[in-house]
Amino acid sequence: MDVGETRYANISMFTVYTNWHVLGMRYGAMAGIPFSTGNLNPSGDDVASASFGLGDVLLTPIALYAREPSFDYTLQLTLWSSSGRFTPGSTDNRGAGFQSLVYSLGGAWYPGGRDAWSVSAISRFEQNFEQADSGISPGNDVVVDWGVGRVFRKDKGRIEAGLSGFATWQLSAQEGSPPGSDVGRYRYFGIGPEGSLSPGDHWTFRVRAHWEFEARNAVQGNNLWLILNYSH
Repeated sequence: MDVGETRYANISMFTVYTNWHVLGMRYGAMAGIPFSTGNLNPSGDDVASASFGLGDVLLTPIALYAREPSFDYTLQLTLWSSSGRFTPGSTDNRGAGFQSLVYSLGGAWYPGGRDAWSVSAISRFEQNFEQADSGISPGNDVVVDWGVGRVFRKDKGRIEAGLSGFATWQLSAQEGSPPGSDVGRYRYFGIGPEGSLSPGDHWTFRVRAHWEFEARNAVQGNNLWLILNYSH
């Protein structure tokens, strides 16, 4: 089915790192608060959304980070809440209707130093719980985000550009679906250009475009991200 719909989201991310260390890594915490015009992981029936509303808030009480001369790495535990409005069968849902625990492991490698090439990846295992009011257990999945970039200018406004992408696989089958509605496990992939500009020590503006492909049992679309970071 050709959905033919554009969705918009504004996601505010807040990150704090402390001087505490756990397993030799700095301890921090994060929170993500999304507002959108629809569930950003929709089913084929979840269309025709228009109003702007709160989505599913992410809370990361454990975010461990370490920095070495030629690589970084991180461990995270996140609660993906079900704060977004959800009613089974509704066309204007803002959330998925279920909570998840997300376990993340990732790193970045700088083979020629931090002012040259970078190769990064982070994998997330998502443990999804039962959906509210539907009796459906959506199954668990894994997501891998990756990127390859090159610094082209490091003075008078740092510029970095490269390629990034993602892959998503459903690991366990959905349970509790009505008889005859089981469509099998989903998967989809995305790839596209990414670039960033850092005009000063605290601000970074990033642009990312992903074209999705090889979607199976999932809605396929394209994504454009405009990201503004401020660090202090």
